[in-house]
Amino acid sequence: MKTSRKKLISTFFKIGISVFLLYFVFTKISFGDIWGSIKNVKLHFLILAILFFLLSQWISAKRLLLFFKETGFNLSDNSNNTLYLIGMFYNFFIPGGIGGDAYKVFILNKKFKWNLKTLTTAVFIDRFMGLTAIGILISILGYNLLSFTSLIWLIPIAIILIIGVSYFIIKRFFSKFRNIFSKTLGISLLVQLLQITSVVCIIMSLNNDSNYINYIVIFLISSVLSIFSFSGIGIREYIFYEASILLGIDAEIAVSIGLLFSTITAVISLFGIIFHFKKYELQLSDNSI
Repeated sequence: MKTSRKKLISTFFKIGISVFLLYFVFTKISFGDIWGSIKNVKLHFLILAILFFLLSQWISAKRLLLFFKETGFNLSDNSNNTLYLIGMFYNFFIPGGIGGDAYKVFILNKKFKWNLKTLTTAVFIDRFMGLTAIGILISILGYNLLSFTSLIWLIPIAIILIIGVSYFIIKRFFSKFRNIFSKTLGISLLVQLLQITSVVCIIMSLNNDSNYINYIVIFLISSVLSIFSFSGIGIREYIFYEASILLGIDAEIAVSIGLLFSTITAVISLFGIIFHFKKYELQLSDNSI
């Protein structure tokens, strides 16, 4: 009962944050002006943005499968992809409920009787490696935000610290994943680079061809902070708006980027409901024992 109450409170809290931040943004910028930018997008660039986002999610699912297999959970590729898509639906539309990650753990435990703690750890480390990659990319691209070029030497130090701390945590507390640390970090960087490419395509679709680095850094920061709102809605747009004021870039374009990325994520995630209500059977891979 207490757990359900906490989840309910968490849901309303996140929805409240999303609504408040969206209200704040649209009191500063006319929604009509933003819609004016969005309705004139170059469709071919928007399609490319969707394709790159899809590819990033497909590769992200492969990364999660690596963690599963490292623990001896030999789920088939098709089953993993299906489960990942359903998880996206839960994460986006029901973040305060069971959640996509918890859903995957629950279903796999129910179907195969796999250890709950081990499954939870695999899913957690998958997320952790994604955050590590975002931290590295923010450090690399953040040079554009440094006021003093004399501080540029901090960038390689930050990258080394992020990788070093991440590896230490894996080695110290989750040693069974140590052997695939480099591989999954590389995959995580690729996933984020594909999402960055998706954002670049969104920028180009809005007839804007400048300040790519600033927009990308803002996007990466918003990806980390999106956990505090309903599926990132509201907080992403708010961060884009505030950063646009701070950096002197077009606020309408910035908010439009956030809205379009949220919309793409929502549309792709919505396909998960098809598999949720369709009877599907999880399968093990052929090389499972």
